[in-house]
Amino acid sequence: MFKIGSFVLTPDEVTKRKAYLEITPEDEHRLREAHPFLVRDTAAIINRFYNYLLAHEHTRAMLSAPGLVERLKGLQTQYFKELTSGVYDIAYFENRLRVGQVHQRIGLSPEWYMGAYVKYLHIATDVLSTAFGRDYERFFQTLISLTKIISLDKALAVDAYQLAASAELMHTNEDLKRAQAAKRQLTDMIVHDLQNPLTGISAALQVVTEGETLSDSARMALSEASRRCRDLGQMIMNVLQVSRAETGELQAYLENINLALISREVVDAFRTAAEVEERSILLEGPQEIAIRSDETLIRRILQNLIRNAIRHTPKGTSVTVRLSEESSEKIRLSVIDDGPGIPTEVQGKLFEPFGASALRKAGVRVDTGLGLPSCHVMAKAISAELLVESDGLRGSSFSLVIPRRPAGE
Repeated sequence: MFKIGSFVLTPDEVTKRKAYLEITPEDEHRLREAHPFLVRDTAAIINRFYNYLLAHEHTRAMLSAPGLVERLKGLQTQYFKELTSGVYDIAYFENRLRVGQVHQRIGLSPEWYMGAYVKYLHIATDVLSTAFGRDYERFFQTLISLTKIISLDKALAVDAYQLAASAELMHTNEDLKRAQAAKRQLTDMIVHDLQNPLTGISAALQVVTEGETLSDSARMALSEASRRCRDLGQMIMNVLQVSRAETGELQAYLENINLALISREVVDAFRTAAEVEERSILLEGPQEIAIRSDETLIRRILQNLIRNAIRHTPKGTSVTVRLSEESSEKIRLSVIDDGPGIPTEVQGKLFEPFGASALRKAGVRVDTGLGLPSCHVMAKAISAELLVESDGLRGSSFSLVIPRRPAGE
């Protein structure tokens, strides 16, 4: 049994962590298939990795002891094989947590091993690109799967670092504040490091898609890869929003906005994605609704809700975004789908960070991750309610009930 302080790693914790980052059996299968390509050039990959570390004064000083680099190269070779193995069980989790403990004990600043993970992703991207050639769909799906595992490793290393450090702290308010600040800083760092390669991947996809010699199947594969990049980007932002809520730092910035215009812009942005999935998306309601709220948070909530609806709506049907007056003081923004419905008795689990696991056990088809919990957190930040309605047989409606707040309040 692995334990740090009061934390105990259990099989249930492993399941929750994988669900948190939407690591699926399909991701593990893709990495098992890609494993031979990735480990074939392990020596060259590890040499590139250490050339990167030795190019920085701080890490070069830490690695200056005679024979240390060669010994660490052996350990990194084993780690890279595990990272790309496609097997992420409790033993894998224990190894990653031990790495974080060691980093904390030797005083290695988190920013350095965060950067090291990003370098691994860059190197693996080059290897996969060469291995898969013009099989763009396989390349991008495998890369996204690997990105999820690297995200998992980052989170585990950071958690181990924090748990080990917390065990050494006295339990005072000041220590707690420092621990919370460290958690926020590390989460922001992870999000930033993951967004950078995603931006590069998206840009590369755009360039390749514009090529004139692509077949229809290749264009469809690239379109799917672009969509998955956007989904992964949203997942990363969800992690950030929930983390900020936990530390009390998710704040709303109120301004006078036209909710109808914002809804129309978000719906228009999803039309192509809906058409690719053989669905339609409709917008109902007035042309103008003036409220005072946070435009960015409302956009993110609506994007999450529409994305979920498209995923769970049968082909040939539609998703409806509806604006209506809840009362003289509140506006209702609803996303309505024709999916299989959600049983009444489990609807309360939808907004819990790990509620998806419990729902799947109950036989409900839902996505993993933090989409709906993130929406719930953002709704609270703008003093709104996030509601779900479904008879459990067919169709669901997710509604954001927003206080109107007179302009200038």
